[in-house]
Amino acid sequence: MSVQLEPVTPKDLTPQEKDSILSHAIDLHLVGSDEADSVGFDIVGEKSTNVLHLLRVVEARKHIGVVYLLPVPNAKDMAEMTVLIYPEFRGKRFTSVMVEQIERFVKAHSPRTPTLCASVHAHNPMRNELTEFLLRHGYAYSSEHRMFLKRLG
Repeated sequence: MSVQLEPVTPKDLTPQEKDSILSHAIDLHLVGSDEADSVGFDIVGEKSTNVLHLLRVVEARKHIGVVYLLPVPNAKDMAEMTVLIYPEFRGKRFTSVMVEQIERFVKAHSPRTPTLCASVHAHNPMRNELTEFLLRHGYAYSSEHRMFLKRLG
């Protein structure tokens, strides 16, 4: 499995990528997440955002998902990842490979040793599985930041 991450701009997004980002943003909006999570609306609307990186996920020339990385407010050298895998590719171990690729990408594009973060929202029906996944992959929960963190150094 050779998953690649390709940097893209909002103008380069395919309709499927836009739909995936919008669906995620709408879900967060409907459950009352804080306003920082609505960045998906701005990405798709090609408005200015604080997105550090917008990445297309490709495996064997197929687009299998999209990732965006956001800075963590009031925390230097921290980036929060949002990983959106298309439904037809879920449950096929792409998440593990994608997270490894994201970690490599962040390390390669950060001037100092970065920390990668992931939120698991209470409304997520896969929250138990995601929590177990993150713990298996070296992430630890931070009650201060209310997300899982992994220092990439």
